[in-house]
Order: sequence, then structure tokens, then C-alpha cells
Amino acid sequence: MKYFIKRGANEYGPYSLADLQRYVAQGNIVLADLTRSEGMTDWVPLSQVIGDIPVPVTTPAVPTAGATVYGGASPYGVATAPSMMAGPVPPDFHWALVLLIAILTCSLFGWAWLIVEAAWIRRIKPESKGLLFAVLGVSCYLVAAVTNFSWSLAYHHRSPVAVLFMFGYITLVIVSGFAMRGDLEEYYTTTENINLQLDGVGSTLLTLFFPILYLQWHFSRIARWKKTGVLTPQS
Repeated sequence: MKYFIKRGANEYGPYSLADLQRYVAQGNIVLADLTRSEGMTDWVPLSQVIGDIPVPVTTPAVPTAGATVYGGASPYGVATAPSMMAGPVPPDFHWALVLLIAILTCSLFGWAWLIVEAAWIRRIKPESKGLLFAVLGVSCYLVAAVTNFSWSLAYHHRSPVAVLFMFGYITLVIVSGFAMRGDLEEYYTTTENINLQLDGVGSTLLTLFFPILYLQWHFSRIARWKKTGVLTPQS
């Protein structure tokens, strides 16, 4: 039986089961990639096809002539091994630790980690605006804190200017979170396609109220996938 591999809008193959096992062993494809056999219409994760079948580590075999190229054209017009994009590994830090340290540091670590996340997104999507929004948001918070402290010493009540900056801080952090979420989803459904789906009501609410923690949860999933080839379910 022959199998096809799908990434984004592109289909590749056909490959035998032995080919797929060899490519997984070589790191050219991962178990989260989508596949179907010649008689199937629905795409399923490769892990459902290979399952518990041992994955041998072998030397590359001569590819079948006339097969569709996957991951780059061959100068000889034959199929080559699928090529998994060697993108950067996300920061792998458990979201609960991010929350704990942020609480212990009175949110200082949370601000810093937001910028770390945004900077990493900028690595995979240079045109991303998430880092800009994150830096502006943290800056608004710092201005609000300094303004409110000075105003309180002079007038013994909260500064209306500080309230405006706090509103700006909240708005910019939310905008940054949604911008990073969109960039992350686009990258991991095109360049390194793991079919990452970040839409839906639950994802929107988590991005709205807990952007740093929600993004970090996905960062850790992706980091483990890059290290092990296994992608844990989103829910």
C-alpha cells in the first residue's frame, strides 16, 4: 500500500510504509504530519498509521522514479525524503512556572516573558508586530506606575493620567497577544505545518485574558515536538 503526505496545500508521494518509517527515523517527517493511503479520502496524523510499528534507522534507499517530490525537487526527477523545516525551538518553560514566578516578582517576570515570547515570534515571522505592541504595553505600565506614585505623593489620590496609561497597557498587551497568536498559527500551518489551530471561542478567551500563559503552553508543545517528533493534542 502506498501513502501520501500533506503539508499545507501541498501533497507528496506516494511512499511505502517502509519509506515513511525511514523518513521518521531520519527526522525528515514527524508523526504529526498528515497522511492518507491511496484508498483513503481523509487525512490523518502519521502516528495513526505507523502506531507502535518499530521505526528502523537505516541508510537512505534509492527513491522510486516518477514519485512526487516532497520537501524539494531532485535534480534527477525522482522523489526525495520529506524535509522537516529546521526552524528555531520555542522557549520551553512550563506555563505554571511562568505564572508562579510572575506572582513572586509582582508581575516583573511576566512582562519580561511577554517580551521573550514576542521576540521569539519575531524570529519566525520577521514582520510580526507582536514585539512592538509588547514593548509599548510594558512601557505604558511603567509610565503609569511612576506617574501614579508621583501624583499620589503630591495630591493623595490616583492620577487620571496614570489611569489612561494603564488602559493603554492593557489594550496593547491584548493586541500583542492576538498578533502573536495569529503569527504562530500562520507559521505552523504553512512553513512548519503541524496543523496548529488557534481559533474558536476557547482560544479567543485564553488569548484575551491569559495571553502569556496560553502562548507559552503552545510553545512548550511545539518545543517537545521538535525534540521528540511527537505532538501532544491541543485539548
